[in-house]
Amino acid sequence: MEEKPYQIENRGGIVALITTSFKTERGSVLHSGVFNRELASSLSAGGMIVIVSFFFALCFKISIPYWIAVGFLFAILFVFFRMVVFQEAVLETVFDREKGTITLATKRTIGSKVASYLLAELVGIRIGHMRVKNENIDAVRLVERIVLQHGTMIQGLGETNDFYTVELDFGEEKAVVFSAREKQGAEAMIARLRGVAGWLFPDMEEKV
Repeated sequence: MEEKPYQIENRGGIVALITTSFKTERGSVLHSGVFNRELASSLSAGGMIVIVSFFFALCFKISIPYWIAVGFLFAILFVFFRMVVFQEAVLETVFDREKGTITLATKRTIGSKVASYLLAELVGIRIGHMRVKNENIDAVRLVERIVLQHGTMIQGLGETNDFYTVELDFGEEKAVVFSAREKQGAEAMIARLRGVAGWLFPDMEEKV
């Protein structure tokens, strides 16, 4: 992937938009500064170590070689959980001129899915706006108190999140193919996509 949160590939009669930025769900109340994929992987690996240690201690004596093995096992489990279980999903949207199709493939190690549409059904590309509020204010305040006790602060904790989505309009159905926190990011993505793939829909009007 390039520096932008998306990549657009022109493969002749096929144009592909690839991005990891396409979700608009409410995030964890703990905020990414406290709870992220790395922490989740560490907790999961640590939990597995505790379970293994419990059964190991019932049958064997804990010694230095055991702790060395635990260190290696933790590293292996951390990489496994981070790369497999908590891997960031990738959305690849493929516009195929020859087949007349649009395919949205959400790729992840576990739970990949594919959706297909007819190119002729695409009536426009528009920017949508979604504002997501954190409804669990009590949990936010609890986390704030804990953080303040440690003498630190987390920017954006519990704040309202705005998402500007790039959506393919199929009439009754909309498909989100990209999301950004700033409207300029969504506008720039549309401009670049149409600059590369405008020939795919010459009669289409952009709806913003």
